[in-house]
Amino acid sequence: MFAARVHGAGWGVVSEVSRPRRTQQERRAATVAKLVDATIAAIGEVGYQRTTVQEICGRAGLSAGAMFRQFDTRLDLIVRTAEEIFARQLVGYRVTMEQLGAQDNPLDVALRFLRQAQQSTHTHSLREIFLAARSDTELRDRIAPIAENYYREIVAALEASGVLADFPADLREPIFFMMLHLFSGEAVVRGVYQRPDLDVTVLRLVEDMLAVYAAHTAAAPELTMRRS
Repeated sequence: MFAARVHGAGWGVVSEVSRPRRTQQERRAATVAKLVDATIAAIGEVGYQRTTVQEICGRAGLSAGAMFRQFDTRLDLIVRTAEEIFARQLVGYRVTMEQLGAQDNPLDVALRFLRQAQQSTHTHSLREIFLAARSDTELRDRIAPIAENYYREIVAALEASGVLADFPADLREPIFFMMLHLFSGEAVVRGVYQRPDLDVTVLRLVEDMLAVYAAHTAAAPELTMRRS
């Protein structure tokens, strides 16, 4: 129910409508969202190690106490942040894969999307978390299952799109990871060394190499049999 109060003053009429109070669950979800968004931004901008509780809470406009009412430790918040990044990126990948069929050059669109995704704040934050996990056993153990499921879902979406249908089935996942690692490394280097002219050439070279390889395997299917 909405409660309304109307006041008349001269020619004007002002209506005040009170909104329903948010539930405890809604308030908690809003707080968690602020903390996660602040963590993503902080890690992407100042790095994993400098993303302290104070840094996160300052960006979120919340007290440390408010954070610890939602998460027992900073690590718990980092893991929740990684989950959210994975979830948001998976949505983006799925939407793009579903639309490839309407594109004149699906492979070009897919490669450009993959490259752009590696340059986003979300991916920079996730990359920082991955690097930290190399030397943090607890962090690695907690995000590894999430990452495994994430990549499994992306590969499934890629397979369903048919964008790599010209390649042997056993090579489609390796091709995806080869491109992922190429563009991920490129995104890191381009942070300190800008060469847009090379970026254009690299993409063209990658597409040409993939096209030649697809044609080669189609003309000589026995090569695929030899690999197995």
